[in-house]
Formats: sequence, structure tokens, C-alpha cells
Amino acid sequence: MRIGSAGPVLAVILAACGAQAASTPHGEADDAHGAAAAHGAPAHGAPGHGDAHAQPAAAHGAQPAAHHDGAHWSYNDQAAWGHNADVCGVGAEQSPVNLSSAAPVAEVPDLNPRYLPLDGAFVNNGHTLQFAPAANTSMLTIGTDAYNLVQFHFHSPAEHTLDRRAYPVELHFVHRNSAGQLAVVGVFIEEGAENSALAALIAAKPQAEGDANATHVALDPASLLPGDSTYFAYAGSLTTPPCSQGVRWNVLRTPIQASPEQVAALREALGASSRHVQALNQRTVLLGL
Repeated sequence: MRIGSAGPVLAVILAACGAQAASTPHGEADDAHGAAAAHGAPAHGAPGHGDAHAQPAAAHGAQPAAHHDGAHWSYNDQAAWGHNADVCGVGAEQSPVNLSSAAPVAEVPDLNPRYLPLDGAFVNNGHTLQFAPAANTSMLTIGTDAYNLVQFHFHSPAEHTLDRRAYPVELHFVHRNSAGQLAVVGVFIEEGAENSALAALIAAKPQAEGDANATHVALDPASLLPGDSTYFAYAGSLTTPPCSQGVRWNVLRTPIQASPEQVAALREALGASSRHVQALNQRTVLLGL
């Protein structure tokens, strides 16, 4: 690939991810949603998209149900999220966004998930179904930048849209580097062939909220990725309160498939669990081919 006029924009995107993350107040995710996991060590039920210097909280900043007031925030009243954290209402680099197949094509760093088979806790934290590995053995490299996999979770319908289309489910792999900066890989899920990896997760899905009801799952997270690593890159945020900015977003263009029955099971378990699409403002989304 060659860097065209979009090349300098990529540098701006990467700088924005680092600068915004560094400016996020220490402890924001912790203060909003309870104590988080130890630095760099994924704990049962916790690391999420949280801010760069606070320890990562659970999926998108939310702690498991046992550690938060379920009425603290709701997908049904997103207009009130600004009461939890001002940036939810006024931040200029919020996620999710609409992605366009006409996005500028640029040379972006290679996205290389180095995922190994692992086991961990699968929990319903009151907002999503989330898997947290028991050991820190998988990582993501983006060019020369390395991030540890700390958890993955689901949203229904998909939070990002592609040409204004919303897939039925979106999977988020959340990673954190040694500097505390976050990188998320988004994977769309569409109806199609049955997915054996998702089948194992669906079979083990918790029947009730909270850590006490978490199940133990062994799986290979690489089996939840499409073969095509083409991705949309942009600087964004958590998609739940506290909506902290500085998240390095990498949304894969190609979806994975799941049977209609599997999609229905995920959607039933997740309920309405997606944030409304946010304004792109002055940001540019790049597409690396």
C-alpha cells in the first residue's frame, strides 16, 4: 500500500488517541463504576475500554452487576449519560460512528491479533456478556505497537454502522498497552453459517447477572475473527459512561457469520445494548486495504 494524501491524517489519528488518553483524569472509570483490575493483569469480570491511566473497568467502563447500581446508567436513557460524565454529552471524539465504504484509503499499520487458546470467566455484567481471560497470554500488535487482550464483549445491535447499515451484533476485543492506552478491535456479526466458537459461548452464557453467576469457558479467540484484516481506523472513545476519549478504534470491514438461531440467542441475551451513532465532527476515518 502507498500513503497518499491520507497519510498525514493517520498520524493525526494516532496522536489524538495518545493525547486524549493522556488527558483523561486519573481514576475516572474507577470513580464512576467501582474498583478496577490491577494494572496489566486482567481480573475476573473487569478490564474494559476505560481511560488510559485509570485501571480498565469492565466492558466500556461498566463494572459487573455486583459492583454497580443498575440504575446508574441505561441504554434506554442515553441523553442522561452526560450526568455521569460531561464528556458523554460534549466530547468531540465520541464513539460509535458511521463508517463509510467510501472512506479514504491509506496505508495503515498491519493489524496482527496474536491470540492463543485460553480460558476465563464469562459474565453478564448487567450491560453486556463479557469474557475475561484468566491469564494474560494473548496480544494485539498494530504495526510496532503491542497491546494485551484484556476482555471481549458484545453489543446488539452493532454500535458502529457501515454505510448507515447496522449489523445485528458487534463484538469488541479490548486491549491495553504498557502505557495504559487502549485499542479496540470491532467485529461485525451477520446471519449466515453456524459458528462453532460462538456456539460454545452461547451454550455457556450466564443465566443471571453478576460475578457469582459467571461461567468458565475455554476457547480460541482467533476463531472469532474474519480472514480479512482490512479495517477502519479512527480516534474515538468508550461507548458507555464515562465515555472517555483516546481509544484507538480498529473496526474490521468483513463480518463473521452466525446462524440465525445463534444471532437470535445473542440478541435475546444482550437486549438493547448499543449506543447511538455519534457525530464524526472533524475526525477522518481511514480504510486500510
